[in-house]
Amino acid sequence: MNIRALIGGSVAAVAISMAGGAVADAQPFVAANGPTVQNPADYLVGDTVYFSAGYANCSMHANGDVGCDISPGVATLFGIPIDNVAIDLPFLPAHPTFGLTGPLGRAGSRSIDSGPASDGYDYGGVINYGGATCSAGGRGAVQCSSKGHTFNFGWSGTNLS
Repeated sequence: MNIRALIGGSVAAVAISMAGGAVADAQPFVAANGPTVQNPADYLVGDTVYFSAGYANCSMHANGDVGCDISPGVATLFGIPIDNVAIDLPFLPAHPTFGLTGPLGRAGSRSIDSGPASDGYDYGGVINYGGATCSAGGRGAVQCSSKGHTFNFGWSGTNLS
């Protein structure tokens, strides 16, 4: 490679990054509606919030513990089917409990997804309680964060951290 090509390419890259391009100048799409933030008081049973989201029944505790029971066939971890996932200890990442701690959610719990908005799109729902946040949205996705860890699952896959 000759030095002129290297310098010319570098100058062009700097000029483009400083001037921007048509894509860089485009305004981001912002939906008029977004996920519906739910009132946790509407979901409380004692000091625990119980809700359903997609194919899961979940719970959030006042101490920030959060977990979901997942319908069979929805979530796998490294190819192994899992039917629940929890965040219950700050020093452990989100993890399946394999039923050792009993059910995490309650069947028939109220959904955090209010249904389609006035524009016809379904933005899902969000609920915050005990320092934990859970949201539900498209493709059967559920995501919860607490104690510095996160899990999400749905038709697009399962992730734990």
